[in-house]
This record gives sequence, structure tokens and C-alpha cells, in this order.
Amino acid sequence: MYSSGKTGEGASLLKYHITSICAVFIICAATTLLSLLLKQAGVDRQNLLMVSLVGVLLSTVITRGYLYGILTSVFCIFCYNFFFTEPVHTFAISNQQDVLLLLFFSIAAVICGVMASKFTRQTILANENAQTAQQMYETTESFLNLTGAEHIVDYALKCLYETTCCPCMITLEGNRFESVPAASCIPRDTDPALFADGVSFPIKSVSTTFGLVHFPAGTVFSSKTKTLVGSTVYQTALVLDREYIYLEREQIRLDMESEHLKSTLLRSISHDLRTPLTEISGASSLIAEKIDTLSRDEICKFVTDINTEAEWLTMTVQNILNMTRISDGRLSIQQEIESMDDLISQVATRLPASYDSSRLSIRLPASIVLVHADGNLFVQVLLNLVDNAFKHSGTDSRITLSGSYENGSAIFTVADDGFGIEPSILPHIFESFVTLPVRNSDNRRGVGLGLSICKAIVTAHGGTITAANQPQGGAIFTITVPGDIA
Repeated sequence: MYSSGKTGEGASLLKYHITSICAVFIICAATTLLSLLLKQAGVDRQNLLMVSLVGVLLSTVITRGYLYGILTSVFCIFCYNFFFTEPVHTFAISNQQDVLLLLFFSIAAVICGVMASKFTRQTILANENAQTAQQMYETTESFLNLTGAEHIVDYALKCLYETTCCPCMITLEGNRFESVPAASCIPRDTDPALFADGVSFPIKSVSTTFGLVHFPAGTVFSSKTKTLVGSTVYQTALVLDREYIYLEREQIRLDMESEHLKSTLLRSISHDLRTPLTEISGASSLIAEKIDTLSRDEICKFVTDINTEAEWLTMTVQNILNMTRISDGRLSIQQEIESMDDLISQVATRLPASYDSSRLSIRLPASIVLVHADGNLFVQVLLNLVDNAFKHSGTDSRITLSGSYENGSAIFTVADDGFGIEPSILPHIFESFVTLPVRNSDNRRGVGLGLSICKAIVTAHGGTITAANQPQGGAIFTITVPGDIA
């Protein structure tokens, strides 16, 4: 009930009394008429009081109170006295036995009426309690499958409004659920200022208070409604407590994973960077110390080794920087219209000098295919894939970098005829710090970030990347991004 609840209660009470009085008169008239018919049928007049007693019990059940049952018994006594006691059609009583009969009838009617009234009230109360328990059970069950603080608050508002038919508002305190503002279930024509001095229920679990449920000033609840509101508020608190614990556990898990990734990254970097740095330092020191005794071919070999290791370090550092930007959400994609031919050609020109370029075959599309991409990042993706193919497919394998167009998509593929990908690694190949088993003893390095970075960059371009083993042998990586024909 809302502020107009008292007026509504008064009208309902008046209607109840009018209905009850009408029922009393109808029952008295019916029992009297039935008694007259039974008298004509030869029934003894002392037994006719049983008909009146039935009327008293019926009145008590219909009016749900012993007050109107007693009133019915009084009317029945007067009717019996008027129609059935001597002298008939008067209220005088000439026989003392009739006085005792009416007296005992009155006592029996009152006792039966009170007992019937109590039984009726207990039955009504039991039904109301059963309905309340059923509603509380349904509310509790419906809260079990809710996730997300915003959904929980919205559903709690819905339940409260259906229970009370009153506008209500929920405010969450603190910063536990920063994404959920003050939620409300307020009709458009309701002034929010009504909640300033209204009725409030704390949303409190065993140890935590999450906020308040507000109802407008002047709101009055029946005991049943107050019980249902309290149960709904408590269920809301329990589910919010569960959600908060879940969020805390997820945050702890993410923090642990982040620390694990950092530790793994540091271990990988410290291990993988030491070898090329040692080779660069050793080759440069040897050239500096023995430059006069070294031949030109030997110096060229050392310089080539230094350049190869420097290029590998550059690619590794670039991968680490990209992964850092991706993890922090700072990877900037500057998409422009790029030609598929240009992207593939840049990969061929930026291939490290230490690789045998004759092993790489380029297949360009017959027509000009345009893609919206960040040229530098996309070339880095293709370069990572080609670099992996050189490292992991064997020294005698052939590698193919090709481009094509199909159904509004530009398709890049990097394939080789080498060893392929281990089936146990294939489902996790695009995860961080997953390294392929290397059969070439000269290539023992790899932080395991290249493919995960490739996937992040391709996804940022609105595309997909997949890896598979070819039936004839070797691995194939396929990138699909939106594209157009020029």
C-alpha cells in the first residue's frame, strides 16, 4: 500500500460490514423459512433450533468473524420466539422450558461461533502463510541464476514493485559495483524528492552493507507485504554478496595470471636475449681485437652474424612492446587503404638477410585487392608468420606467402611443406608463451609471443586467423580480413 492505503482500508472495511449485515439477514430469513416448512412437515419445534444453529455456523464462516455469528444467533432467537414459542407471533414466553431452551441455544451458538471463527481464521492465516512462503521460495529461486550487479538490481526492483505496487529506488554504496549507478523504478510523474524522507531498507548480508532500498514518504506496508519486502531485500543482499565475492576472486585470478605472465616473460627474455647479446659482444670484440689479422671474408661473416642477431633482437623487442600495448589496451590501429600486393612485397623485402630467400615463393592475386589496415602492424603479422615458417619447418622446406580475394574478404596464407604443428599444441598455438618444438638446433630461441600478437592485431582489424596442418604435410596459417576489389 502507498500513501492512500488508509483510505483504501476504510472503504474495504465499510464494504465488509455492509456485506456481512446483508448476509446475516439473508441467513436468518432462510433459516426461519426452512423451520416453518419443517414445522408444517411435522418436525418437533425443539429440533428446529438445530436449523438456527446451522445458520449461526454458516454466518460465522461467511463473515469470517464470530461477531456476526453472535448477531445471527440473537436474530434467530427472536425469530424462533416469534414464530414457534407460545404465545405464537409475540415475543412473550409462557413456558419456562422454552426460556431454558433458548438460553442453552444462545450459549451453544456462541461457543460454536467462536470455535468456527477461530478455525476459519486459522485456515485463512495458514493459506496466507502458504502463499507467502511460496512467493518467498519463487523469489529466492529466481535470484539464484542472476549474474551481474546491474541485472540483480533491476530484478530486485521488479520484484519489489510487483510486491508493493509502489515506486522504489535502490542505491548501492561504496565502489564495489562502480558500473551500477543509482537504479530506480519510478513512474515518470513521480517526483524523486519523495524518496528523501521515505522508508528505507538496508541491503545487508551477514557482514556487508551494499546499499539501501528507498520507498516514498508515507508508504505503509501490511505485515505480509513487509515480510515479502524484507525477504526480497535480503535475497538481493545475498546475491550481491555472491557477485562481489566472484568479482574479487576473478580479480585475484587475473592478478595472479598477470604476475605469472610477467614472470614467464622475464624468464624468457633473460634466457633468449642472453644468447644473441653474447654472440654480438663476442663477434664485435673479436673484430676489434684482431681486425689486422682477420681476412675480409672472416670480417664479413662476423658482421653478418652481428646483423642477424641484431635483427632478431629488434623483432623480439617489437613483439614485447606490442604485447605490452595489447595488455594495457593501448595498441593503436591506424587503418588506411592498403594494397595486398604492397603488404606482401614489404614482407619479402624485410626478410632477415640470414634467411635463404629462394625458399620463399610469393603468389599475388590476379586483381588488385584493397584492405583497410595498419600497414606496419599488418606487415609485422605476416613477417612473424614467415619467420616462424623458416624456423620451424626445416632447412629444406618450401614456404609460400600468397594472397587472394573471396566473397568480400582478403585472404592471406603462409604455408610450408615442413614438419607441421604438433597436435597437442595446435589448440593453444595462439596463446602467449606457447613455443613450437624446433627441430633445427640452430634455432632454439623464441619468447612465444609472436602468434598471440598476430591474433590480437588481426582481431583488431576485424579479421580472423587460423592454423592447421596440411594433408600433404606442413603447416598453413590463414588470415581473413574485410577487403575490396579495386
